[in-house]
Amino acid sequence: MGDRVRRVVVMSVAAILVGGSVASAQVTDVPSLQDAVVRWSGETETPGLAAQIVSTDGVVDSAETGVDGHGAPIDDATPFVWGSVSKQLAAATVLQLQSEGLVALSDAVTDRVPQAVEMLGGTDVTVSQLIHHTSGLPHDVSVTDDWSRRGSATDTVATLQRPDGATPPGDYHYSSLNYLVLQAVVESVTDGFYADALRRTVLEPAGATDVVVDATSFTDTVPPGSAPFFWTTRTVDIGIDSAGWGYGYLAGSVGDLGRYATWRLDRLRSGEPVGDAVETGRDTLYGNGLFRERIDGHDVWWHAGAVPGYFAYVALVPDENRAMVLLANRYGELEADRLAAMGRNLTHLVLGGPTPSLPSSSAPGVLAALAAVIVALLLWAAIVMRGMRRGGEPRSRRASVVRIGLTIVVAAAVVIGSITAVPSVVGVAPDAMWRWAPDATVMFWALLGSVMAVAGVIVLREVAGQRRSGR
Repeated sequence: MGDRVRRVVVMSVAAILVGGSVASAQVTDVPSLQDAVVRWSGETETPGLAAQIVSTDGVVDSAETGVDGHGAPIDDATPFVWGSVSKQLAAATVLQLQSEGLVALSDAVTDRVPQAVEMLGGTDVTVSQLIHHTSGLPHDVSVTDDWSRRGSATDTVATLQRPDGATPPGDYHYSSLNYLVLQAVVESVTDGFYADALRRTVLEPAGATDVVVDATSFTDTVPPGSAPFFWTTRTVDIGIDSAGWGYGYLAGSVGDLGRYATWRLDRLRSGEPVGDAVETGRDTLYGNGLFRERIDGHDVWWHAGAVPGYFAYVALVPDENRAMVLLANRYGELEADRLAAMGRNLTHLVLGGPTPSLPSSSAPGVLAALAAVIVALLLWAAIVMRGMRRGGEPRSRRASVVRIGLTIVVAAAVVIGSITAVPSVVGVAPDAMWRWAPDATVMFWALLGSVMAVAGVIVLREVAGQRRSGR
């Protein structure tokens, strides 16, 4: 969703952040961080929002507003789910393991994780290609974001076949599958749990020791998130994928994320190697789990993330010795552009650039268009039924058979085509749509139901016509 009303949580957010919709919005006065957070929360109807600005010396400014999913006031210790912001911590973990001689970016993945042979289809994918999204793996949330998984990424990778849409390694294609396999690499080279490696190499050095990277703690401590649902907000009781710590399911407070950002900012300012950052095709580079973009005259390293019910953003500006983090307990694909704009505006706020108004949500337009089509179909069905009650015209057997056959074929083509087209158009399979866009999901199935209703009354009309004709 997002620009193309597509998911990925995260790929769509990244695309929106570099899109033009925000740039063309009306520019407002530069607010304080607290004023900005309060305003953004109100404009997006986000129940709880938290942000920090940090330097290598610590917290520069902090702001919180609203409540968590249990109704408790947001503070700097309230846990949020970080979504694809988790990827940069996975990349940082691998860099640390490389410095210890446990892995090299040039290593073949299948040498480190033989269980990935089937998934990678025999291609010579390297660890670096996983980090930079150049392995050829497609973005497919029907494979990732599985809330029933409690095993390791290594175990998960061993069960996966080559996904549809996979291509030879080389070109950049954002995909959380890369970081699922990268988590398996970490597990393999450390001969242990991903959580242990992450804590030792990144979280403890950063002082972010309260980050949730355990399924039991996640269930016990992380509050529900929220998603837009027509004119109201729906609670999302967020699930956990234990094979997804590396790509999207770390959780922690704005204080945790701020401490990590302080640590990573210091490393960037000290000359952390960024690897061979690759072109994304959207005026950005991607290296070591971060996008690099020129914003307000500065090189900014950033990443956004989303899972159902939560949105997160981190940006690092080494030449200004500033980093910023933002966490929100609301996410819906149809308003991804508005949430992504908060992160962009936070960056502008820190760098002294313009802070545009948030763009309008695409949800009302999309839902209204779907509702209009549904109403039109139901009116058509009502008109057909009214004609049946008036008696209608007798039908010849041959004409009726043709009409019935065409109706069934067209209706089946629309229903099957819609269901099969959803993943390629919006990036989410129909069975996963409910988590990411519950209101649009209701309208989608109502639309298909309306198509079936029209087809049904047309078939009934033809059958009734046959009975009246006595043929």
